[in-house]
Parts: sequence; C-alpha cells; structure tokens
Amino acid sequence: MSHTSAHRSLTLGLLLMTSTASAAEPKDASWAELQSVPARLPAAQPKPAEPAPCQPENFIPGETPVQRVKREGTPSELYALSTGEQMNINGWLKENERVVKLPSPYTLTYYTFGCASDFSDVLDVSRNGKRHGLYQHVIGFEAHPSKPVLFFDQNERKNGRYQKFIGLVDIDTKRKTPLPELPCVSGTNARFSGDRLITYGEAHAGKDGRTDVCVWSLDGKLKAQLLADLDWTAGAKDTLLDQVGVLPREPGTFYSLHHDRFTEPAHCELRLQSLTRANQSRRIDLGVSDSPEACLSNTAKLDTASLTGR
Repeated sequence: MSHTSAHRSLTLGLLLMTSTASAAEPKDASWAELQSVPARLPAAQPKPAEPAPCQPENFIPGETPVQRVKREGTPSELYALSTGEQMNINGWLKENERVVKLPSPYTLTYYTFGCASDFSDVLDVSRNGKRHGLYQHVIGFEAHPSKPVLFFDQNERKNGRYQKFIGLVDIDTKRKTPLPELPCVSGTNARFSGDRLITYGEAHAGKDGRTDVCVWSLDGKLKAQLLADLDWTAGAKDTLLDQVGVLPREPGTFYSLHHDRFTEPAHCELRLQSLTRANQSRRIDLGVSDSPEACLSNTAKLDTASLTGR
C-alpha cells in the first residue's frame, strides 16, 4: 500500500476547514492541459543540504541505544536517545502506527523522529530477516503497494557532507535514480499508481494557478506531464486533497478523484485526461457526496472507468 505518514497531515475533515476557496467550475471547462515531454531532460544535479530535522547524525536500529519514555500528552509514549532526540516506530503517533508492507522477502520498519512541528525518518529494509538497506535522514517517503520500489526525499550524507536526493530506489539492486529538477518534482509530493509514479509540484504554482504534474515509469523515465486543476488546502503546509493517479485499465489516462463542495448538493467527480491526446478529457459525475471521505471511497469506480466508455 502507498504510505503517507500520518504525522504530516491532519485528518481530511480538518484539512477542509482550511482548504482553498474557489468558484465552481463550469462542467464543460477544461480541467487539465497536456504538456509536451522534452526530448532531453535536465540532469539531476546534487544540491547541498542540511541534516534532516529531529534525528541524530547516525541512528542505527538495534545498535544505537534507546530508552522507552512514558509521558503525559500526545504521543503518550516515545523512545529517547541518549543525545536527546525522540522517535517512535512506524509513525509518530502510536494510534496511527501501521506496517508499510513490501513484497516478500522484504520488510520495512521506519523510525520517525519528531521535534516541534518537524519530522523525519530512518528506513530500515530487511530481506529474509537480515538488513538489506538502511536510509537515514529521509524527509518523507512512499512505498509501492506491490513492487520492491521506494520513492523518497532524503538529505543524503556522503563524504561527511549532506546533499539532496529526490527520486526512486530499486530495493532489489539498491539503485537510486534521482529525478531531474522540474516544476513537478517537489519534495515528498508523490504517489504510486500501478506501474507509474505520479509527482506534483507546489500548490497553484503552475500556469494559471494549476498544479504541475508528471507521470514517470518506475525506472525514472518521464512518460507525460500536464497542468491540472487540483484542490489543495491552504496553510503553512499545503496538502493535496484530490486523489490522483492513472486508471488501472488505462495507464495512458490520468485521473483526479475530486470532491466538488462548491456545488449544491456537493458532488464527487472523476476527472480524466489522456496522456497522449491533449483534446481527450472527460468528467464523470459519481453522485452526491456528503464528505470528502465518502468521495474518496469511490476508488472502486476506477476499476471500470474509461476515458471513452461508460
């Protein structure tokens, strides 16, 4: 399953309290603009970085001494290092703890460090019970739901210095593929969808206030890019509200599952855009939806949705 750390966002209901307000779009309005893929992408240039927030320079699970600490407040239980840092296993809040599953024979344990409003992770990947890979100073990550592939944003330490890495990791080979510096590559803004990775830029930073979106193969090749009207929260840390991806039966079709709360009554809408034909798009009304949560529960509709069919 795809992972988005619970500590990095509030519940969807709370997010909507601070979401951006905009007028309802006409039903026939174009919601996405397909962009041409450059013949040659810019090279991924390493940039200087600082240690990830909240964690020590070198935390090694099973070797670095930690002590369980019970405390008042939230979270009620943490682990403390002798150097003062605090962390939890598989998430900052214990009630939100979950195991991110990797395909056999791999398992993943992530150690979440927190301080003030910042968080970072150490990813410990095991193969048949033995450590296979250790990734420290990770700002955020996603795990493919069925393949041994990770995406993460890491402040990687090399030769005593830190440099920024944003990209894909093949767990089998440990090969790291950095993504080039494009408007659609922005930190941890990424989601796996079938055999594709979807990355997206900052809220409303694209042309006409749209969001820059890129679709990648799992080996880091750019397959498509577009500008799309996507719904975000507004605040110190913007969060994408729409669910995005490619259709299971049509990987050449990009979708956005959208809760249109500016209509009466509010509707859930599935928006489709061809990744090869700019003039092919579609909106499918999925009916009245009382809440964003109810809208996002319509993911079963994706299995039968089509750009040209019913």
